[in-house]
Amino acid sequence: MLRRLRKLWRDERGVSAIEAALLLPMLILLLIGCLEVTFKIWSTQKAEKLAVTLSDVVAQSQNVKYTDLKGLFDSVDRIMDPFPFGTNGKVFISSIYVTQGETVAKVNWQCMFPASGAFVAASRFGTKGQDAVLPDGFTLAEKDNVIAAEVFYRYQPVAPNFLPGSLFQPVTIYRRAMFKPRLGALTVDPNCPAT
Repeated sequence: MLRRLRKLWRDERGVSAIEAALLLPMLILLLIGCLEVTFKIWSTQKAEKLAVTLSDVVAQSQNVKYTDLKGLFDSVDRIMDPFPFGTNGKVFISSIYVTQGETVAKVNWQCMFPASGAFVAASRFGTKGQDAVLPDGFTLAEKDNVIAAEVFYRYQPVAPNFLPGSLFQPVTIYRRAMFKPRLGALTVDPNCPAT
């Protein structure tokens, strides 16, 4: 009997299976965490690209109409692909202008897309006709205008509620971009529906 116990004690068959069983949960957690971080960074970069693209394209226009802005918004899903933007995001395009004789920038006009939907967001620059809330250190001189695009995107995790903590919870990504108009003043209101 003692000999059998010694033989069993020295037997190493199955050790690698036990090691794999012990390490597998940690490896799966590491894999899902890496995927989550990668997708969150990727969606943030997509939102940044969207804000820059929208602001830059509008700033290159001679004049802007609501139909032009609506056409730009139709390309949002292609820019954000593979992240679904439709019900998970909002875009604000604003003209921030300092009128002659004034020193304070105001939101001259503003368009929001989509105009309705379950996702609710408010422009961080302010609303049409109000004093603009500009980033620290950003100033405009008299008769200066900038076109600002803001993107709000609700990122849905790859593995929601996989573990407690902020990594696996939905988060709203915010990105903005501002460009000075190049070919026209772009201060004329494109008559967007009320935001």
